[in-house]
Amino acid sequence: MALGACIEGFNTVICQVIVIDATHLKAKTKGVLLVAVCKDGNEMIYSLAFGFAHSECTESWMWFLKQLRTVIRYPECVMLVSDRHAGIFTSMEAIFPDAAHGVCAYHLSQNLKRICKQRDDVIKLYYRATYMYRVEELDRERAELKATHRKVYDELIQVGIEKFSRVHSPRKRYHMMTTNIAESINFCLLAIRKLLITSITEFIRDLLQRWFHDRRINACEMPIVLTHDVNAHIKQRILPSQRCEIHLIDFHKFKVDDKWNEAIVDLEQRSCSCRE
Repeated sequence: MALGACIEGFNTVICQVIVIDATHLKAKTKGVLLVAVCKDGNEMIYSLAFGFAHSECTESWMWFLKQLRTVIRYPECVMLVSDRHAGIFTSMEAIFPDAAHGVCAYHLSQNLKRICKQRDDVIKLYYRATYMYRVEELDRERAELKATHRKVYDELIQVGIEKFSRVHSPRKRYHMMTTNIAESINFCLLAIRKLLITSITEFIRDLLQRWFHDRRINACEMPIVLTHDVNAHIKQRILPSQRCEIHLIDFHKFKVDDKWNEAIVDLEQRSCSCRE
């Protein structure tokens, strides 16, 4: 199920990063609830779609992703983030062959902990490598990780560097490196998992209706075009940015130097070579 407002919002103004996850139901009929969620411009959870299945298996994910693809206007531009469930990987390759797929950084870290026997220094190296923006910085962290724990390094190579690394991701992941937002919406539904499917569906519809109403009121009260979250981020960066030296390249491009690094900012393309 996907509400019309959720579909329209995703296809017009929401970043094309979708987190998918499943949560088990507790009613007599059991089953699982499959969810697809995103983030809006204010870093709030944005529910795109949900569905019910008998279990979390390849067949269920095939059905869910097939339905999900029908409501996405540009599936080739989508970035899907999930845990490493085998059914998701198989279904992704079949239903979304032209989309990008990233794995949850947290779930992957739990697998790595079993390999390195809970060594905190190894996991810290993994997280540093995962969140790097620059290729040279990632290469440095990878080299250190390889020297520190070869088995963990080999496991990451097997997973695929483009699956967990922000810098090598074929699509922009923004800050969605984990499936936390899907876990959060599952937590919102924790108390109703014993209800019948019809009751759960009505609860979700009512929840989304209230969310959209509250956010619409909040948006109407904003004094500027930026969301509260974006405005707060910009304010935090004003003071550090005053140390930068700016050199004009042309009408749209600038070289920015902060004494430690330099990058090319392109206002027309809305991009920066630092990738941050």
